[in-house]
Amino acid sequence: MQTIVADNHLLALFETGHKVLKAEKILKQAGIKIRLIPAPSGLSKGCTLAIRFQSTDRRAFEKALAASETAPESIYRKERENWLAA
Repeated sequence: MQTIVADNHLLALFETGHKVLKAEKILKQAGIKIRLIPAPSGLSKGCTLAIRFQSTDRRAFEKALAASETAPESIYRKERENWLAA
């Protein structure tokens, strides 16, 4: 079974579904490899979707979203079975 979030991934959470879909469009246009996935239970406060991306793309990820004022509410990384703020 394939893992949805691997050690080299980060997970971005957004306040609303509208914001996550807007961010998805912006990031794909910027050429950043992402995947829309269900937000892990316990992390999601509003939107039940999250954007998974490579940790090596974090700077490009943040730059693309800052230009459009669509910053995520929070970014997490998974360490074993725990989610930690990244």
